[in-house]
Amino acid sequence: MTYVSAREYDGATRYLHGALAAGVVIQLLLSAAMTVPAGRGLGTQNWHRAAFELHAKVGLFITAVCVCHWIWIFLPRAKPGYLHLFPWINLEGRVALRQTFAMLASPHHRPLTLGPLIGTVHGLGFLAVTGSMVCGVINYLGYFLGAPVPRIVLHYAGMAHITFGYLIWVFVVGHAAMAVVHRASSWIPKRL
Repeated sequence: MTYVSAREYDGATRYLHGALAAGVVIQLLLSAAMTVPAGRGLGTQNWHRAAFELHAKVGLFITAVCVCHWIWIFLPRAKPGYLHLFPWINLEGRVALRQTFAMLASPHHRPLTLGPLIGTVHGLGFLAVTGSMVCGVINYLGYFLGAPVPRIVLHYAGMAHITFGYLIWVFVVGHAAMAVVHRASSWIPKRL
């Protein structure tokens, strides 16, 4: 199993990843400012409510991007494809992950590539975004469109949407921190 560097991603994958990342960050910022009204047409019209309305509309865009991303990663032309995001689904990927973890745990050996680990982290983030998206769509159908979604389903979809949101916050903050550490490590002189 070979792993690719960021320069080897195809254009569609880069575009979809960029659009998804930008949309997720916008959603997280909106969720920090919004207030969820008690029901459709209820509550006061203020900027907290406007943030909620915008969160719902941006969510539709993210849904479209997420669905396109899922379709794309399974197409043969996608590079690196679904095995990069989910290396654990085949034996070769699981072996590569185990070897990477073993090398990371060893004080004397550092892996030449973190490809399987990087792909796994991105894949888990993608799964969290997908879970949040599915819950958001259920909420949108029941709340905005008035579809006959049972209240208990709306309740648990809402709770799961919030939980996925927290997981995505952790992922985005961790991702940014790792990028800063990676960039800063290139500025620090290496020991002889």
